[in-house]
Amino acid sequence: MPTERFYRLPEAKKQVIREAAIKEFARVPFDKASINQIIQNADISRGSFYTYFEDKQDVVRYIFEDNARQMQECCERELERNGDDLFGMLEWLFEFTIHKLEESKEMVEVVKHVFSYQENTKAFGLELDCRPPMGGIKPEETPVQWFLGRICRENFRDPSEQKMEAVMQLGMVSLLLAIRSYYQNPDDLEVIRSRYLNSLDALKYGVLKR
Repeated sequence: MPTERFYRLPEAKKQVIREAAIKEFARVPFDKASINQIIQNADISRGSFYTYFEDKQDVVRYIFEDNARQMQECCERELERNGDDLFGMLEWLFEFTIHKLEESKEMVEVVKHVFSYQENTKAFGLELDCRPPMGGIKPEETPVQWFLGRICRENFRDPSEQKMEAVMQLGMVSLLLAIRSYYQNPDDLEVIRSRYLNSLDALKYGVLKR
């Protein structure tokens, strides 16, 4: 992860470095991305770069960590708004993610390049059971466990931890598959949305009280 020296930089400077890195990781596949180009884009010295980051993977971890932090803050606000409803949260997550990707086409390319570089999936913490360094998530928590600690369970037929974790994982898998479909075919958004909502309906009405 980035060093304390990096985190002490002014927010504007951190944003410049972040955008410079995103520009480079979007331009070419990860293994061809150049630290020299990031340095040039950000107008910093090579020495400064290595006081902030260990390597290219370190920079990508930071980008995903920063996105995860922003998403977590938005998720907390949405859970407060919708009464801690799991399925409302999963529907909102899809729309939120699509909006963010449409807002930043470069980030779509970054994700494509990172996911296509298979060696990096563990290093970047991109597996379903990963424990990314998000501000409100304890080191021993997965994102699934973080959500389970916040959702309302009173309408579930079996609100046990084991069943709830299974439901949450199935919902997250559906979300990830939908987002992956969007990466591959962004013009098919309406079809992808409909398919995703149908999968949530199938899950929802199989587990909620009637």
